[in-house]
Parts: sequence; C-alpha cells; structure tokens
Amino acid sequence: MNHALSRPQRLLFRLLGHLAPAAAARKLAAMIADPKGRNPAQSWESAPGPVASEIEPLPGLYARSWGDEGPLVLAVHGWRGRPMQFLPLAAALLALGCRTVALDLPGHGRSAGRATPRIVGGLIAQVAERLGPVHGVIGHSFGGAVLGAALLQGLAPQRLAVIASPARLSKLPLAMARALALPERAVGHLLRIMEQQAGRPPQEFDLASVLPRQALPGLIVHDRDDAVIPFRNAEELAALWPLADLVATRGLGHRDLLADPPTVAAVAAFLADSRA
Repeated sequence: MNHALSRPQRLLFRLLGHLAPAAAARKLAAMIADPKGRNPAQSWESAPGPVASEIEPLPGLYARSWGDEGPLVLAVHGWRGRPMQFLPLAAALLALGCRTVALDLPGHGRSAGRATPRIVGGLIAQVAERLGPVHGVIGHSFGGAVLGAALLQGLAPQRLAVIASPARLSKLPLAMARALALPERAVGHLLRIMEQQAGRPPQEFDLASVLPRQALPGLIVHDRDDAVIPFRNAEELAALWPLADLVATRGLGHRDLLADPPTVAAVAAFLADSRA
C-alpha cells in the first residue's frame, strides 16, 4: 500500500489536516484503498510457460486460471500487482497436478472496486466458496496480509502460504499518516474510518492476530533484503504461527522471490502436499 507523494502533495495534505482534519482523513482513506495503477512488470511475467485463461469468478472480479483439474490453489497478488506474477508458481503447480486461479484484486486491471482488507478478504472467501473446495492459498505482500480478513470471513483452505507479507497490516495507514505529519485530530478521524471500513478493530484482521488461532499448516517466505516489507515481519509471524515453517531467502528483494526457481519449487511442493 505504498503511495509515493510529491513534496507539494505532502504539504497540501499537512495543510488540509490542520484546516479540515476530517476531510484530510477521508481523502487519505480513499487513497489508501485505491492502487492507482500497477507496478512495472517483471520480465518473468511474460516468460514462456503455460497459457492462462481469463475467468470471472464473481461479477466484476476477474482472475487468471491455469489448469482444469486437480487440487485448487488460489493466488492473491500484492498492492499494484497482477495475476501473471504467479506464472512460475502456476507452472510448478501444474507439474504437480494442481490448478491455480490467481485473482486480480479490486482496483487492479479489469476488476472494479476498492481494495480494503475487509472487502478483499470477503471476495477471496466468496471465490473460494464458488470455485472450491480450495486446497491451498498463497498471497504475496498485501495479498498475503488480507488472508487474515479472508479467514475470518469464511476462507477454509487446507494449507496457506504467505510471501513477503506484513504481519500487522493495520499499522500501515497510521504509519502513512505519521509520514505525512498529519495532526492528531486528522489521525483520529482516520482511525475511526479504518474501523468503520473493517466493521471491527482493524487489528483483528492482521495475520499476527488471526494465524495463531488457526490449526492450519503454513509456509512463510521472506527475503532478508526486502526493502518494502522488512524481514522482521516474517520472524514475528513464525513466532506466532506454530504450524508454519519459515523459508528465508537473500538477495531477491520483495518480488523476485516469486520467480526464483528453488523458492518456487519449495512453495509449490508445500501447496501441493495432500497431508492435513
């Protein structure tokens, strides 16, 4: 949920926060739920591999699908990401007899709507019910973080993998408000908006809150050199999630671990595993 603002934009936000704190909070909340485009594509997204078909599992929500049979794995991309980032994983899962459906989140690509944790988590749970049963789920970055909201809204996979995901997604809007130097009144309004959007205290959707209560085999994958989501998030999740293993890479950063052959092979093997 990274939004790079220019210096004039930051100054305007700060001024609006003093003059109209509620309006500043509403504007920031709207911006946080809007990805505003895509991150640049990586070369491996268009590398040779199995062909994906486009499907519409829910009205207005699109996805890429690889394979027609076998255990189903749902894949959820990160903020400003895209389904094709899972091409290497889908190829590895196909070789292991699994099919993959990678969602295109609201506000991304052809999928319309806003991308709050509650909305996205609910959509993931609905897709799982529509297409299921779901054997495994994988999420990258924001796509992993919102799986906490999905689990609380009915998602029930057999296995779960999170890659480069924040342990406490609820802290990011507050960190953004602090970075903008918003006054406390505006921050208070923002926190109330976040709670209204979640329908509960937002921290209840955090992976760090949800996963310790799940009897769910897990895999946590994170690069020690991740400059977007620090590695300490993986360490926190590993300490809280007793049924999860931690795979720590180095030198791959935030996204390239999605295409690193040994990492992809390890994730695919975990997701395809039929053991309970």
